[in-house]
Amino acid sequence: MPANLPPQYHEAEERLRQAKTPQGKIAALQEMMAIMPKHKGTDHLKAQLRARLSRLMAELEGPSRRGAGGRTEPFSLPKEGAGRATLVGTTNVGKSLLMAKVTGAQTRVGAYAVSTREPVPGMLRYKDVYVQMVDTPPISHPRVQGRLYGLLRNSDLFVVVVDLGLDAVAQAREVFSELERWGFRLLGRDEEPGEDERWLAKPTLLVGNKADTEGALERFQELEAAFGARLHVLLVSAEEEVGLEELAQEIFNALRVIRVYTKSPRERLEELDRSSPIVVPVGSTVAEAAEQVHKDLRRRLRYALLWGSSGKFDGQRVGRDHQLADEDVIELHG
Repeated sequence: MPANLPPQYHEAEERLRQAKTPQGKIAALQEMMAIMPKHKGTDHLKAQLRARLSRLMAELEGPSRRGAGGRTEPFSLPKEGAGRATLVGTTNVGKSLLMAKVTGAQTRVGAYAVSTREPVPGMLRYKDVYVQMVDTPPISHPRVQGRLYGLLRNSDLFVVVVDLGLDAVAQAREVFSELERWGFRLLGRDEEPGEDERWLAKPTLLVGNKADTEGALERFQELEAAFGARLHVLLVSAEEEVGLEELAQEIFNALRVIRVYTKSPRERLEELDRSSPIVVPVGSTVAEAAEQVHKDLRRRLRYALLWGSSGKFDGQRVGRDHQLADEDVIELHG
């Protein structure tokens, strides 16, 4: 079976050939694996890329990796859910406790430096969708920086966490400086990435954690004054479980996706099961949503009946190119 690789794959392959550092090669390989179609024709190629990625990861980690055997590379995580929100920060800012509180994931929590040594994934629920959240080692930890770079490139959103018990502005500047040094462009409120920035331009939320500590409100106000004109700045306490619902909502909003529900002609609207929506990017059309249901459905789709805020009235007949809004309900007709 032919691989049928898209042009974007070959562009990433060229970046791999030109990369001079292990970090650059890892980023290109992860990009190739993310773009590669998933079918039997790519199985052998995928295995080759994984082996090459594993060798590069071992090269970055050096002697400490000896004896790991066939262990899966922990920084190469499969993406799940409506998108990936990655927690980024310096040492001991409370990322692990925040992760545990909002996802229930079993992550090591400790009041000492570098308690998180590998990425820990979990699923954050927002209403009826799940978002993958990933806790990461401190960005300042030199032994993991090369491997962390590849994971960050495959993230949809950065959630930068700072400790309000300390100088929060200085922490934020340190993290932003490090991310920008790696080539990332941090997108603020309503900023859009350029067409060629898919892997480096990332929507970014700034979270002031430990709101329960003395002087936290004053330091949060300093954080807002320094960065609030451009970024969403949130006040939370993982310890006291304050601000976590707002954080989940802002993460969903920053991912720029919408939920669309489908119903059959025989199904009554009031009996519709809304527990498993289709999740598509903001601006998606009826045809693009239909493709999420089944690839062949997009090809033979003629029209849809629509209930929701993107229509003029309930049950409106709309065409393939009609642009959908969050929580729309569509009935697809082929």
